Amino acid sequence: MADSAPIIIGGNGHSGTRVFNEILTLGGVFTGISRITKRSASEDLRILDLLNRWVRPYVYGSLTSAETAEMKKQFSRRLRLYFPFRAWPWGFKNPRTLLILPFLNELYPGLKFVHVIRDGRDISLGNPFAAGNPYVDAFLSDEERDLPAEVKMILFWGRSNKQAQDYASVHMQGRYLMMRWEDLCDHPNDKSAELLRFALGSETETASIAQVVKRPKSIGRWKTYPRDIRQLVVAHGGPWLARYRYA
Repeated sequence: MADSAPIIIGGNGHSGTRVFNEILTLGGVFTGISRITKRSASEDLRILDLLNRWVRPYVYGSLTSAETAEMKKQFSRRLRLYFPFRAWPWGFKNPRTLLILPFLNELYPGLKFVHVIRDGRDISLGNPFAAGNPYVDAFLSDEERDLPAEVKMILFWGRSNKQAQDYASVHMQGRYLMMRWEDLCDHPNDKSAELLRFALGSETETASIAQVVKRPKSIGRWKTYPRDIRQLVVAHGGPWLARYRYA
């Protein structure tokens, strides 16, 4: 039997990708052996060294053709080590896969991508990744790089999600699913079923699986911040907040 392509979950940091990974695991997708391939705190696959090495030059467009070939070799080799048997559904999650989706789609033609999106106001306010994120500036103009961290984060949130969605709409029709974290929290059974239907191509009983979904208190945390910074974030993120039904 030929190898199957992976099911990969990505999104912005702190967008809820861990729970999506748990649902796929419980639904029958092999997402790695915890003691070998995952960090217990987040269930991210142990490819952090590869991501740290390659994602930044990739998003800034500074890789040579030789370096791109080496990037493909290193990712392919590591994932072959972690997933040697691919006759059944397999996959993994890491938020940063959102930023290298075209690379992954070229590496694994036929892959399915689950794009997790969360309210950009919550991503920008109260998110420890808002300050010091090394990828944000790749999505900003020179003038925007001096803006407050929260404002830069909402611009990054909007542009990085739109970039992935626009790419997938052209190159990954039928192999791409965007799901809002808040929708999963509000409708855990229906959305878990939709997620597994997309991943596996069949119906799955999700009554017990959906119990892993817990609505966090952090949803809507942006409302607790001072009005001036909230207004600034909303003003800069308006087009994308509307696009993803958060306006």
